[in-house]
Amino acid sequence: MKRIIAVMLLVTALFCLCACGEGSDTSAAESSKTETSQDISNIQSEAESKEESTVTASFKVLVTDADGNAVSGVMIQLCKDTCIPAKTGEDGVATFPVEITDGYKLSVLSCPEGYSYSGDAEIYLESGITEYTVTLAKGE
Repeated sequence: MKRIIAVMLLVTALFCLCACGEGSDTSAAESSKTETSQDISNIQSEAESKEESTVTASFKVLVTDADGNAVSGVMIQLCKDTCIPAKTGEDGVATFPVEITDGYKLSVLSCPEGYSYSGDAEIYLESGITEYTVTLAKGE
């Protein structure tokens, strides 16, 4: 995402530079615009190929009840330097775009009506794991 924003800013800057030279020699301006367009195309191609070759790390949390059924609507968060909140979908899964390293902790913030969580307030995660399952209790 940061690369895409950087490319967009670069493209905007290049267009601004082209616009500044419009009052000068027309042939020089046209030549400059052609070169700038080629430069932009090259930058975009490089950024796209880097994006395609980069594998995005992700960490998944599956929330189930005691019977193993997926629970949707559970608010959880993953924290290290900052916290990332997420809500489980219909499949009971919340995905975070991070690679787990030492220092990450997982917390259950809230449960949908009829469920409760009685585990650790903060779950300290082991470096390198890609999935974690949280089990909720059904309410009476």
